[in-house]
Amino acid sequence: MPLPIERVIVLAAGLGSRLVGERERPKPLKLVAQVPLLVRILRSLETVGLREAVIVIGDRGEQIRRALECEPSLTMRLRFVENREFHKKNGVSLLAAKEFIRGECLLTMADHLYSPELARRLMSYDLPAGACALGVDHDIERCFDLDDATKVRLEHNRIVGIAKDLEEYDALDTGVFRIGPALITELERVYEAKGDCSLSEGVAALAKKGQFFGYSIGEARWIDIDTPAAAERAEAMLRVFGDALGDEPETGRIEPEAIEFFAPTWVRAAKPYGEDHFALAERKKGIARLMSNESPFQPSERVMTAIVEAALAGNRYPSRTEELKTKLGEGDGFDAAHVLLGAGSAELIDLVVRTFVAPGEEVLLNVPTFSMYEARTRVVGGIPVLVRMTEAGDFDVPAMISAISERTKLIFLCTPNNPTGNRIDEVRLRRVLALGLPTVIDEAYFEFSNDGESVSHVIAEFPNAIVLRTFSKAYGLAGVRVGYALAHPQVIGLLARVKVPWNLPSVSIAAAIAVLDDVAEQAGRVDALRAGRRYLERELGRVAGLEVIPSEGNFVLFDAAGTGLSADAIVERMLERKIFIRSLSSHRAGRGLVRITVGDEPQNRRCVAALREVVARREHSTVA
Repeated sequence: MPLPIERVIVLAAGLGSRLVGERERPKPLKLVAQVPLLVRILRSLETVGLREAVIVIGDRGEQIRRALECEPSLTMRLRFVENREFHKKNGVSLLAAKEFIRGECLLTMADHLYSPELARRLMSYDLPAGACALGVDHDIERCFDLDDATKVRLEHNRIVGIAKDLEEYDALDTGVFRIGPALITELERVYEAKGDCSLSEGVAALAKKGQFFGYSIGEARWIDIDTPAAAERAEAMLRVFGDALGDEPETGRIEPEAIEFFAPTWVRAAKPYGEDHFALAERKKGIARLMSNESPFQPSERVMTAIVEAALAGNRYPSRTEELKTKLGEGDGFDAAHVLLGAGSAELIDLVVRTFVAPGEEVLLNVPTFSMYEARTRVVGGIPVLVRMTEAGDFDVPAMISAISERTKLIFLCTPNNPTGNRIDEVRLRRVLALGLPTVIDEAYFEFSNDGESVSHVIAEFPNAIVLRTFSKAYGLAGVRVGYALAHPQVIGLLARVKVPWNLPSVSIAAAIAVLDDVAEQAGRVDALRAGRRYLERELGRVAGLEVIPSEGNFVLFDAAGTGLSADAIVERMLERKIFIRSLSSHRAGRGLVRITVGDEPQNRRCVAALREVVARREHSTVA
């Protein structure tokens, strides 16, 4: 994003003999409706966000300087540059200020009065890098002194002609420019060749390179006050339209980038969760999606029937939430008051963070782990405190306790952990819970663990425990978006204050109820995925150079460092074979770590065969 324009160059060095006599005020100080002309111009520029004015003075320059420095209504920083050759053309005045034109700035004449909207539009123009622009008026008939006006001819918004005596033209020069170093370069060339230069000559030279644009000022009012008659017209305009000449920012001209500055700094610094891999998988036909810990099994017939029936009542607000909460609570020995529903566990992670964490407060989490914890913490202005797992890939509870401070508000524990696949044992879990801090225990993968056991029973002893679950993994409803939290009713009530109502649609609720009733079908699918995990661990362990890390999730992690290939290289070569797996090189996990989601039996066999081929080709090329 380009830096905002905050500086304006004002050319106020000329004689202005057509407007004032030798004994009168200098032209920039000519009173227009009892206010010096240049003061009016600078006030307008302040309203559009300009913070500094570089004023080039010449004729009676000290008088201009003193008047402006004593003007109480001006708040912008004023700098003054003297042009000793003020008898020459106006391009020489601009060259006198060249040291201040290192980046983009506005340029204005000291005798052109205009609505702030003129400058505002010019500053908002989406200008190519290195190019310059001139505010132009296409309404020729409203010009007060057409004979003296500088005419402009445009082609596709590029200036192709500019001069006072131009015969064919379609716009007028308003005297307000957006310029950069490129214009200075062209003016210097003209000056070196002629010993003098006008601004129009510099514009024409840069226009020949296609780098000077004309941008319409729309309905913004302006007038070149170059004669007593023009000054009278200006005063009449001020009487009718007011000091800002009826300034009306054009609706629909708001720059999209400007909206960002309404957001707090922590939101502007946040990065959205990466979903590019989903789009890539969709584009490639016949690909095995082993990259996102999804289930390879489609919803059962019972679930599909429930979804269709619920869709027929889509005109009603969801009404079966209590039924679903009761079913979920009963599974762990709780009532519905212990349950909160969410659109996947992702919404619940965000909800917990927003409930407990204020800007500047800390959230403790192990790494590597699910990146959503850190991302949602940053979005609310919280500070993630990252505690690395041990060399053996285990939860480092002593290090976690040491990292706690008076600012710590929340702890995240993913068990089984994504991506390492290991669980935290209950003894160490209780040690963390005994600290009394709100602690999220994310059990997204607990159904796949070796014993299939949850730690939800700790809620009865530790009201600070919040267990999260999802229907996206074992139940295969990732696209339906259902998750839930188990916690003490006091905690559920607190989270409910932050949760938006009706966050789960009727079809999602119906699907979740149906899948819970589909006991035998779901148990068989989990058993099949556990068997697939064992197959992948066994067969990948036989591939030279791969170190397989045991898992209790629906995925397998391996370290490919021994193959001489990076994780990213392996993923790329597997993708060529239409198998999509996940590199964890950018997930605080390590350069050689790759995660494979357990698929169905054919997908698992394809994956193993392809990995053997990828590694074997590497070994072959190394030997050769």
